[in-house]
Amino acid sequence: MSYQRPYENLEEKDRNDPAYYETGSSVLKNKLGITDTEKAAEEETIGFIRAQVMFTAKLTKRTKFDQKYIQSIHRTALGHLYPFAGKYRNVNLSKSGHHFLPFIFIRNGMDYLEQEFLSELPSDYDSIDKLIEDIAIVHCELIHIHPFRERNGRTARILADLMSNRAGFPSLELNRFREENYQQYIDALNKGDEKDYKPMIEIIGNLFPVS
Repeated sequence: MSYQRPYENLEEKDRNDPAYYETGSSVLKNKLGITDTEKAAEEETIGFIRAQVMFTAKLTKRTKFDQKYIQSIHRTALGHLYPFAGKYRNVNLSKSGHHFLPFIFIRNGMDYLEQEFLSELPSDYDSIDKLIEDIAIVHCELIHIHPFRERNGRTARILADLMSNRAGFPSLELNRFREENYQQYIDALNKGDEKDYKPMIEIIGNLFPVS
């Protein structure tokens, strides 16, 4: 398997990150004027719970997972709060010294994710191992791209649940796994950056019910 993704063969351009925060706080500018981080987190959680319920209720075997679907999850969860909900970010991001995909690559990255992976997903699986592998790869690739300004992880974990649900299996509870095994989860994502999906495949596999 090739290490380098084709859309990364591009020349990065510099761009300054504009002021995105509410005055005097560390909360991103939002429609509700919230400046308290705990209140913002609460609104985000409510939004993602609502989104997961809505998308699960609408899920069928004919549901098509593509980048518009992913944008819709993000928009549904955070549209009441952030003006950037559902839109691809236009700033570069990093966390704990890890730099996510430069924003100029995002459209290429999402096209790659859709063409190489999402469009190839079957509605029904003959093998649970193949389903586990597909969920793990899509999860790693989406987190690697990090298409949105905030809450990419939650969006990706909802998508993982929906992939499992569409195939007839329960939700994976990746959020709880992340909380209880944070470093293992992050290490698996870092390996995914290198297109080594085995650690995430192991995590996802262990979350499926034992037959």
